[in-house]
Amino acid sequence: MASGWVSRVAALALSAGVAFALYLFVVAPIVAGYAETGAAVAQAAELLDRYRRVAAARPALQERLDALKARQSEIGTYLSGETDALAGAELQELVNTTVAKGGGGLRSVQILPVKADGGFRRIGVRVQMTATIAQVLRVLHGLEAGSTLLFVDNLEVSNRRARRRRNRPVELDPTLLVRLDLFGYLIPKSPEAG
Repeated sequence: MASGWVSRVAALALSAGVAFALYLFVVAPIVAGYAETGAAVAQAAELLDRYRRVAAARPALQERLDALKARQSEIGTYLSGETDALAGAELQELVNTTVAKGGGGLRSVQILPVKADGGFRRIGVRVQMTATIAQVLRVLHGLEAGSTLLFVDNLEVSNRRARRRRNRPVELDPTLLVRLDLFGYLIPKSPEAG
């Protein structure tokens, strides 16, 4: 009798082991797969909802961007010009006008190579002029006070007369030789504009 119980308990234990192994290796992975798939579907639905909200906001954002660009072009913060060469010519003309108004004498204006700078095009000129201290201040103020944002770099001011002779009086307002690099930025064309 004892061997009958033992064989029944062994058969029951074997059946329970097989059922547990079946659950562990077949049913549990399927259940886990369904849970992961459900979580992925929920995450994808949330992401799709976010994309739809962003897509719905695009026309309003594009309208705001167009308004800002229009206002910016009216203000003249950046150089205008369809090409780098035209923007360089605009910058040259601005220098010519400002130096003439300031009373300085323009010796040369050389267009510098264009550089890409954070999505913008940096247009620059190298200027060489003669002016007194007061004229230099007027020219620099004229460049700074304009609506176009301009930046001065490599400013070098030197006295044209290297040495003063002993018997000559000191000039109170000497003519100076001024060299500087001046640059502004050109807004790149948007891909939609062509």
